Amino acid sequence: MNSKKRYSVQDALEIITGDDSEFEGCEGSSDEDPEDPDYTPSNKDSNKDMESDESSGSDDSESSESSEVAPPPNINPEQQNTTIQGKKLFSWRKKPFEPPECAFKGQSVTLPDDLHTPLEYFRQFITVEMLELLKEQTNLYSVQKSDSLCNVNTTVKELEVLTGLYLRMGLCQMSGNRAYWENDTRCPMVADNMSRNRFQTLLTSLHFTDNTDLSNRIVDDKCWKIRPWLDRFRKQCLAITPEEHNSVDEQMVPFRGTHSPIRQYVKGKPHPWGLKIWGRCSSSGILNDFEVYEGGTGRRTVLGMGGDVVVKLCEALPSDQNYKVFADNLFSSAALVLKLLQRQIYFVGTIRSNRLAGCQLEDDKSLAKRGRGSVDARVEREETMVIVKWYDNKSVTLISSFCAVEPQDKARRWSKAQRVFVEISRPHIVKQYNTFMGGIDLLDACVARYKYHMRSRRWYLYLFWQSIMLGLVNAWLIYRRDCRLLGFQKPLKQRSFQAEVATSLVLLHSRRGRPTLNNLSPPPPPPKRVRVGVPSDVRTDQVAHWPLKCDKRGRCKYCKINATTTLCEKCDVRLCFTEERNCFKCYHLA
Repeated sequence: MNSKKRYSVQDALEIITGDDSEFEGCEGSSDEDPEDPDYTPSNKDSNKDMESDESSGSDDSESSESSEVAPPPNINPEQQNTTIQGKKLFSWRKKPFEPPECAFKGQSVTLPDDLHTPLEYFRQFITVEMLELLKEQTNLYSVQKSDSLCNVNTTVKELEVLTGLYLRMGLCQMSGNRAYWENDTRCPMVADNMSRNRFQTLLTSLHFTDNTDLSNRIVDDKCWKIRPWLDRFRKQCLAITPEEHNSVDEQMVPFRGTHSPIRQYVKGKPHPWGLKIWGRCSSSGILNDFEVYEGGTGRRTVLGMGGDVVVKLCEALPSDQNYKVFADNLFSSAALVLKLLQRQIYFVGTIRSNRLAGCQLEDDKSLAKRGRGSVDARVEREETMVIVKWYDNKSVTLISSFCAVEPQDKARRWSKAQRVFVEISRPHIVKQYNTFMGGIDLLDACVARYKYHMRSRRWYLYLFWQSIMLGLVNAWLIYRRDCRLLGFQKPLKQRSFQAEVATSLVLLHSRRGRPTLNNLSPPPPPPKRVRVGVPSDVRTDQVAHWPLKCDKRGRCKYCKINATTTLCEKCDVRLCFTEERNCFKCYHLA
């Protein structure tokens, strides 16, 4: 016979309340991220204690000592302000930070021998080998997607024309692709170089890898459809000589379609829906490295997702050369600073309040009482890094391994109370961050300025057109840098540079056909064209430069002396074509 166990009132209370060990892992709701490797509990109770100390009427309430919380009696005072980050013990002290010897030892940008043409700069990033790959896969895909042998049979030259037309569309933007060929809105510089049907056929056939080859479908690679193109474009970006100061940030490619495994939503962005790209840029905006974000992996690491991105993008930087890297609070942590210091790469970035690695700083109220421009700083025990909190309109916290508060300068700010501009003190770390952090933002502004948004249901084509614009902007920025090194005072603006690249891609090595000789009557005068002259790449390609007679005489483009009626059909300029003076030949060979 089974006997029932009887419980007393005390036993029932113990069962209901439970032991403290049973509730491990149960936490209250908070805005802080406990899964972050640099997470430290918020010090709300400590802040309350500090506020109560300030309200007690002590005369030293505005001193720096008032922001430090007194340690409990059973804790050694030397161990206060200390925490464990992963396997590293961090201890912070309030003392001046001694900047390390971090003079740049890397390879500097060399002076170019001569200034290249815009097309040559563009082909440093969108190479002929990349277009050859695109041609092969496009022709293969056009056959695979149809039951019959319907090969588009495109060529590298035709793909160059397609790229040139896309760049021209960015200079003269319309509501849709078909508008460039319609009678009411026809754009001659686009419609005269490719028919509408052929343009649409090429767009629907663009492809970058073989769908039937299962070896291309790498596990956990959601961008395998465009991976060969991205790898080759990244290789060209890595060939650029990196500058001393680099910035890491995110970039959004606008895309609102639903058929994408990597589409992201980032609240607060100008284009919240899109494809995210991590990028490393120089301070001048030149893209040196990038990686397409394919979503979270679910694996926890020591540095976290943001720290891993910075480490991966900095792998191409040479070690022990004193490069400087800047990032915002999405990436920054104390563990990341130590990781980069192992390769002698120095870091500056804003940092979130839950990643301070146990560093106790003055609260906002204490800094506000001291006024705008007040600063509080703490140095790590081994003096490898410093955390600085600066109060302007509101507080901002930064972490660095090579610069701190001194030397301070003045920043001009508007005072609402006095209704005048005032000067406030600004730490050196803030000046460095504001100077060298905006590389990705500058690149985004240049890309969005003349980018045509080609709509498609295939999400990876958005990455393809983005790479075309990134290559163009990179080419323009390097061209401007070479102009500055060579002493050229008036480099081409981005619009003129893009127009010249587009014209060169369309007209280089193109054949328009020789004028017919069947009609004995004089040919009608050529229609007026918008363009005047052609780029030097087209002028010297020695393809289809036919002389044409016109009724109106004009000054020779080469000698600028004689008046002639001979016109180069392709270059649209008048040139002497006589036995005594053959400027026609000299102009196309110079």
